[in-house]
Amino acid sequence: MVKPIFVIGSGRSGTSIITGALIEGGGIYGYFEGHFLPLVLFLMENIEMYYFSKQELLIYEEHMITHINQNDIENEILEMFRQRCETLCPYEIWLDKSPDSAMIKALPYLLRIWPESRFIFAKRRGIENIQSRLKKFPHVSFEDHCIFWADCMASWLNVRKILSPTLYIEVEQREIALHPQVMAEKIGNFLGLEPEKIAKIEHIFTHERPQSTGGVEESKAQDIKEVGWTDEQIEIFRKHCGEVSEKFGYSESSCYYLENTAELKKNFNL
Repeated sequence: MVKPIFVIGSGRSGTSIITGALIEGGGIYGYFEGHFLPLVLFLMENIEMYYFSKQELLIYEEHMITHINQNDIENEILEMFRQRCETLCPYEIWLDKSPDSAMIKALPYLLRIWPESRFIFAKRRGIENIQSRLKKFPHVSFEDHCIFWADCMASWLNVRKILSPTLYIEVEQREIALHPQVMAEKIGNFLGLEPEKIAKIEHIFTHERPQSTGGVEESKAQDIKEVGWTDEQIEIFRKHCGEVSEKFGYSESSCYYLENTAELKKNFNL
């Protein structure tokens, strides 16, 4: 049975370093960038919306659509995605990285194609993530960066509710930088990798930092008032990112996490 691994999360949250480590260190076949599978979401959502809009017609035998089952159409499209991906990735285990909210929202459909999928959700506090986004994508507005990050994080909270805990892990980019051995073992054990491959992943986490435009992680995080944002930008950040930040237990201070993170995790099943 095919068992793809999907590295998901907001861009600038460690998806690249995880993907590179799994391909180069873990010996898992895959592309460093995917961006094909999110298309599943748009096609399936439009099919669902279209059939819903035509539901009053489905009782009439003289209408063609009455004889074309929605579920059959969906399954045929999902089969096309399966064939395309497995032609490009002709191995039992392969890897895809598509870091955006559409990919996260597409997870229920991907599970219909590959029930044995595994998901690695890369996450990072909004302050550091948006700082990194601003450096790499300066043409995008500050508010849009906030919206993109919040959408990915909130989408994960929604989708995760339907996933068995055995199908996913969450990986904090900060922990990869500060504790590479621990995180290499966490990922490697989750995927059932051999010790030598886990050691290679640890080496990559320790010595190779692709796309490290976000700067080096320090044990003391940055306070929101020290990153150079204007008062208006801070308000924009809090408007779009404040609620989901709290659900993940992120602070706005140099402590990175809220003091009551444990309680928050309990309340929100984090």
